[in-house]
Amino acid sequence: MLSAQNIVGASQCFEQWHYATCHNYSTTDYRRTTQGPFTGHISAWSFGALSVSKLSSSTSESRIEVLRGSAEIRGDPRDHYVLFLVYCGEVGFAQNGRSARLQNGDMVIYDQARPFMMEFGADTRQIIVTIPRPLMVSRLPEVEHFTARRIAAASKLGALTATVVRQLVEFETSLDEDVANRVGASALDILTTTLEAELSGDAEAEGRHHARLMQVKRYVAANLHDPEMTVESIAAAQNLAPRTLHRLFSAEGTTPIRWLWQQRLSASYKALAEGHVRHVTDAALSFGFSDLSHFSRAFKKAFGLAPHTLVRR
Repeated sequence: MLSAQNIVGASQCFEQWHYATCHNYSTTDYRRTTQGPFTGHISAWSFGALSVSKLSSSTSESRIEVLRGSAEIRGDPRDHYVLFLVYCGEVGFAQNGRSARLQNGDMVIYDQARPFMMEFGADTRQIIVTIPRPLMVSRLPEVEHFTARRIAAASKLGALTATVVRQLVEFETSLDEDVANRVGASALDILTTTLEAELSGDAEAEGRHHARLMQVKRYVAANLHDPEMTVESIAAAQNLAPRTLHRLFSAEGTTPIRWLWQQRLSASYKALAEGHVRHVTDAALSFGFSDLSHFSRAFKKAFGLAPHTLVRR
């Protein structure tokens, strides 16, 4: 449900503010150009499955770098996608070999499970939305190609998404759990539509290989209900040789079948978490699982919880 506003950080000490961001988002390291005066503030809410926060920081320094590398990820296995909206100041962001400069109204999405770098200017304000990975992947299977790409405030869909995100942190009326989850799910639908509409051209420009892989992923994602889907059937439907299909996925360190089962698990998580199905059996059968015990084991291994714990009462 929508919780009351919760102040999780308000400090004139940079180290205390940094500790609060590590506690609530991602464990990171930092670099400061000087040790000048600093003030920071964090307010956080839960909104269905989403965590939504407002952050501000003010310093006399020209910049502060915040970094999350392999060491921090090993010690902090949190695994979400994060939407980062700047509404005051300027923030630099880099991940997956891409970088973006964000100003008022610009947004970017990033992956907690991969290294990143942020660079904050002297006076910045942001809104952060933390999104469970399966809820993002089930909507946008190729989401990894959209990280660290700027969604400009000037774009109409970007402005719509920014408005929705701002409304989430300004919402003061208590909502019951079902309504809060439905509103959160609708916000995610708008976000993923914006990402796909605004950034698909950028992602496909990375090369013909990426464009072909994205096309295959979209086909697989649209047919998760088919329990008979195999490498051979996917390859035939996409006019590819099975060996070519394996080569497309191997560039991302996976296989077609492993990726297929990850998408099935993410789709079943979404169906249960958002109340689209009311029974674990329905979630399993709807996305190509025929063995319920296998589904339950795979689900718990992937997400660290049993599927029945997500069932809405």
